[in-house]
Amino acid sequence: MNKSTRNKYLKLGLFTFLCLGIIPQVEACTIFCGKDANGQVWAGNNEDGIFNFKTYLNVFPKTVDAKYGYYTLSLNSAKNGANQNAQGGMNEAGLFFDFNALDASGKQYPIKDLEKKKSFPGGDHKIYEHILGTFDRVEEVVAFFEEYWFDIGFNTVQMHLADKYGGFAMIGPSGSRILTNEKYQVSTNFSICANDETYGCWRYPIAVEKLENNPIGLKTFTDICESTARGDDVTTIYSSIQNLNTGEIWFYYALDYENPYRTTITQLLTKGRKSYYIPSLYSNSELTKTIHILEEKGGETALAYFEKIPLSPKQREGLLTIMAYHVAEVQNNFEAIPFVQHYLKTITPEWRSLQTFKATWQYFNGDSQQAIKTLEDYKKLVPETGLDVTRISRRIHGEFDENWNTEVELNGYQDAKYVLVKGFNRNVGNFLFKRNGKWIGKFKLPEGIHNYIFVVDGKEVFDSKTPIKHITSIFAEEPFKTHQAFVGMSEEKYRTTIRVKVPNKEDVVHIAGNLKELSDWNSVLKLKKVSDYEREITLDLHLPAQFKFTRGTWLSEGIAKGNETKVDGVYMPLTVDLDWSGETYEIINWKDRTVD
Repeated sequence: MNKSTRNKYLKLGLFTFLCLGIIPQVEACTIFCGKDANGQVWAGNNEDGIFNFKTYLNVFPKTVDAKYGYYTLSLNSAKNGANQNAQGGMNEAGLFFDFNALDASGKQYPIKDLEKKKSFPGGDHKIYEHILGTFDRVEEVVAFFEEYWFDIGFNTVQMHLADKYGGFAMIGPSGSRILTNEKYQVSTNFSICANDETYGCWRYPIAVEKLENNPIGLKTFTDICESTARGDDVTTIYSSIQNLNTGEIWFYYALDYENPYRTTITQLLTKGRKSYYIPSLYSNSELTKTIHILEEKGGETALAYFEKIPLSPKQREGLLTIMAYHVAEVQNNFEAIPFVQHYLKTITPEWRSLQTFKATWQYFNGDSQQAIKTLEDYKKLVPETGLDVTRISRRIHGEFDENWNTEVELNGYQDAKYVLVKGFNRNVGNFLFKRNGKWIGKFKLPEGIHNYIFVVDGKEVFDSKTPIKHITSIFAEEPFKTHQAFVGMSEEKYRTTIRVKVPNKEDVVHIAGNLKELSDWNSVLKLKKVSDYEREITLDLHLPAQFKFTRGTWLSEGIAKGNETKVDGVYMPLTVDLDWSGETYEIINWKDRTVD
């Protein structure tokens, strides 16, 4: 690879760090537990984030290897309920845990005494299974994490624990604490163990005030869930309340706190190993009814029904956000366009992606002039927007991207009304044109690997003549199928061993880089210790790959020999390309600073 090409990749790495950020968007949660007047312990939580229909309740009866049966909750896949992606859980012995993201900005925290901790013999994906299947007291969980830690992750979240004996605990990167004589414990998105401030979190004082001044029990806990629920762009997906002594459980879905799904841990376990699709437990919810009407009778009828439903302002805003954003834009369901138009009139016309979705719908309905006007009006309303109105206007006029570098095509589907590419340029203006019996698109994409799929009349499809890849993340998510476009990257993967010398024997080294195999710039992937002063990792990588070394947080970035150059205060990433000689890197110092 020549010098000019290498410099392009260095500039791309700098852009990634300065403009896109190195931490993905984190999700918020409110978690609370407390002891009632009879000594029984209750635990509750709100699971907040970009709304996700793919939510699961996963039940695991006890086995010869598990002393206790338990359940977990998961997003995206039932399989995530059996690995380190579980969102929380409870066992039949009355042990409960859930997670908060630490600070909405997603900053990473140094992991206390990481050099003294071991990898769990079963691997990261067996840790929560071991905890719920083995322990019944919070002290046991705290002791476990004093000995073991994750090989991947757990530097941007904290674990909130409670048991039926009245023990409460918090575990985070900065350490742990145990409470044995307190009435309650509350956590939101700030580090309890690091003694951080609340960052102005409005939910935390609400929960504290209600626990302090009201009888602890189902009524107060339901009130806390409803009072701290989110109904905007980050929405409360589901809430749960558990009595850890009786095993009773109440689940609430999509901001409906009048109609819970009620069960017990015993009832769940009696039915055996099973994963429940949570939306299926709420066939009579207003969200489910609205979507059913939309599918059966269309968007206008569904919106008319929605507007007559007696809802609280928060629930109305939340359900409208779900319909406009998740059902319409994320699922590319143009039938839901009435909800998008209503949303833009009543809540936030500045939401850029919904404006472009509306313009795309107008284009597909044959009104190109109105589509361009929608974009231009939005540009006037929000002049600082990053929306490329010129580019999308060109596409509406039937022109490909200028200086395009990627061509895709979909064979067949000659009678389709519209075809989109999902995955490019944040899905903005990514519609294809029918040319010579094929659907064709030509796009200008940045260097990198781009996953994509076609959307034909609202349904995701793959092209019969384009290779389909099965991609697995280091975070143990279920593999997903995708087409891939490579811009400035090798299509092949190369077995690559990256070795680095460290200045101190006790140094624990992590690596983060620009590929999924390098954690997409999350400093969570740990190198193996091969000697007192050497660490290494072997991965299959597309090249060129960019990366940096840290001690598990971007507050302690490694300064590598020969790569001390800064641009705008940021150290440039290292690069492995096809011409790489396999040299051992050397860290000459660590950039340590306090959490800001």
